[in-house]
Amino acid sequence: MSSAAPPATTEHKEVADEIDAEYEKLLQTDPSKGLSDEEAAARLEKFGPNELPEVRVNPYLKFLGYFLGPISYLLEIATILSAILGNWIDFGILVFVLIANAVIGFHEEAKAESALDALKNTLALKTRAWRNGKLVEVEAALLVPGDIIILRLGDIVPADARLLGIDATGEVTEGNLQIDQAALTGESLPVSKGKD
Repeated sequence: MSSAAPPATTEHKEVADEIDAEYEKLLQTDPSKGLSDEEAAARLEKFGPNELPEVRVNPYLKFLGYFLGPISYLLEIATILSAILGNWIDFGILVFVLIANAVIGFHEEAKAESALDALKNTLALKTRAWRNGKLVEVEAALLVPGDIIILRLGDIVPADARLLGIDATGEVTEGNLQIDQAALTGESLPVSKGKD
């Protein structure tokens, strides 16, 4: 019997997607002034609100959807064959399995949606951003690409953001932020985020 080596420790790796030049230009905002109300309104019109779209499906259609798919089709064919052959015990068992599968799947998906709704409720509703050269409180849904937001200890990050490495007064900072991403990624430890 061979002994297995202990698992190597993993390190968090950030995936930095290349930003399209058009969008990169939008992100070049003066950190001391932020966007004007006109710029913010134009970008809100172009990109839409900073929120997840809400898609709701009829629960009856969702439940019926659990009777579709390759495994369900096989069970349904077996159920029909059992009825044709008059094997009523197998027929009853297969009908029970089909219904139990649909009920369990529907219940588990409802729990997952409840967890997602709870996650949405923990999102930041308001944040501090530079607009028209002033630090103002802005609805998180009204943030647009290029907004300069201010984060303090304990804040919920209201949107995807690039750290500029400056504080609210414009002074350069050298430290990294420790971001808790557990609700999104399941990572139990905070992840260090630095400038850019």
